[in-house]
Amino acid sequence: MRDLCEGKLIAVNGMTEPESGSDAFNMKTRAVADGDDFVINGVKTFSSNGPVADLAVLYAQTDPDRGYMGGVTAFLIEAGTPGFTTGQVFDKMGLRSCPIGELVLDNVRVPRSAVLGGVGGGGPIFNQSMEWERACLVAVHLGAMERLIEQAVSYAKTRKSFGKRIGENQAVSHRIVDMQVRLEAAKLLTYRTATRLDRLKSVGFDAAITKLYVSESLVQTALDTVRTLGGYGIMTEYGVERTLRDSVAGTLYSGTNDMQRNIIARWLGL
Repeated sequence: MRDLCEGKLIAVNGMTEPESGSDAFNMKTRAVADGDDFVINGVKTFSSNGPVADLAVLYAQTDPDRGYMGGVTAFLIEAGTPGFTTGQVFDKMGLRSCPIGELVLDNVRVPRSAVLGGVGGGGPIFNQSMEWERACLVAVHLGAMERLIEQAVSYAKTRKSFGKRIGENQAVSHRIVDMQVRLEAAKLLTYRTATRLDRLKSVGFDAAITKLYVSESLVQTALDTVRTLGGYGIMTEYGVERTLRDSVAGTLYSGTNDMQRNIIARWLGL
């Protein structure tokens, strides 16, 4: 939708439930056909943008016996639809500019035109969306890592201790070098995966590797920047501590990094 691309509308991806996080397709939300409509009941949680979203892409079981392949359907549901409400809003350690909360569906009636990709086609749609999300979200991490390295280099060039710039100490300079090496490797992985989206069936393997490596690289780079800046690194005015807090979430959203390792292992036949 053009309004989504232009930022006029905010969307939420409603998948995670209180009892199904990594086991996403073990959802309890149900959509039952009723004439030309579907009636949906369930609760979604940890829904980014949920409290402020204008539109939801929401997944529900339409044939519980079939599971992922043919049993899950994706729906487009607009805010304000009767029975569709937001629940609890959560506080979190990072990403505070992105509100997160619950989505409650109480006998929400939607027409069949609200089905996205056909009845039973929700599983592949969700998996493809995760491939794109894992590749595109970590691209944001590259900019964060570049900014952290610039801060670390600038500080190491100007801060003096024991009569010399701290960047002259190998303990500091080598740490920053490792930060740069991680960034360059992260760029290559991200760019390679991005070029393979919608082109190769194996992009799920690439996306999992990229998400795993880049998100963990950001955490380590943020920690290394804090160490380089010392006491200033944990002061809010420098912004490094915020990036560190935000970076932790990157190892959890879009599939935890433990799940990414499971995905990679399956591609390797393990």
